[in-house]
Amino acid sequence: MALGILTLTGTGCQRNADTLVHLNFDVVWDGDPYTVGESRPDIQGRPAQLERLECYVSDFFLHDVEEGWIAIDTVARIDFSQDGAHALLTVPGDGDRTIDGLRMGLGVPEDRNVDVDPASYPDPDHPLGYTGSAGLHWGWAAGYIFSVYEGRLLTEPNIPFTYHAGDDRTFRTTELTWDAPWVLECGSVDTEFTLVLDAYKCLHGEEDTIDPEIDPETHTGNNLPLAVRWVDLYMDAWSLAP
Repeated sequence: MALGILTLTGTGCQRNADTLVHLNFDVVWDGDPYTVGESRPDIQGRPAQLERLECYVSDFFLHDVEEGWIAIDTVARIDFSQDGAHALLTVPGDGDRTIDGLRMGLGVPEDRNVDVDPASYPDPDHPLGYTGSAGLHWGWAAGYIFSVYEGRLLTEPNIPFTYHAGDDRTFRTTELTWDAPWVLECGSVDTEFTLVLDAYKCLHGEEDTIDPEIDPETHTGNNLPLAVRWVDLYMDAWSLAP
């Protein structure tokens, strides 16, 4: 879904009216539309099939051309195999804003990661709650799994690969900016735009390539160097939908 360009109304809006922004998420493979479960060629032409792609996103900031970076306290769990994956950003109501950038944390903030009981959240369906974090929580001592990238090379024999990044040392921030600022009208509830993750670039970057045949697995604790390589590629694989 492309970025919606908004215009000011004639009367403006009352101050202190929070604005809701629907941040949608999509996945592509080497720039082409992709659905988790499909087979696509890797950099060597081998058929690669993703079977699971999930992540936590948090620590959002929107950049106002006059006010600078505006913090938005949101944590969302994104499952790229599900339709409608999104994060809801509540922007403080300080009048209309002109936005030309976004920062997004990739993972769970340090103060909410380790030594946290998911059952302590009153709403179990909260992304960090008992139900909401199911399958993405290692335990109190280890904390949450920030990102999951699982699949296999459909060679003979198959080569499974698993990249699970967690630990505060694998938290990253991606920053996106655009040349034509758009107006975020305060009090609006239907603003939306889309971020795109290129699953191909999660393995293939300009300065590094992870070959699942050579480096097939990390759960962070058992192979931190590979987890760091993975999150550095993953960090650079994001873009704004045109």
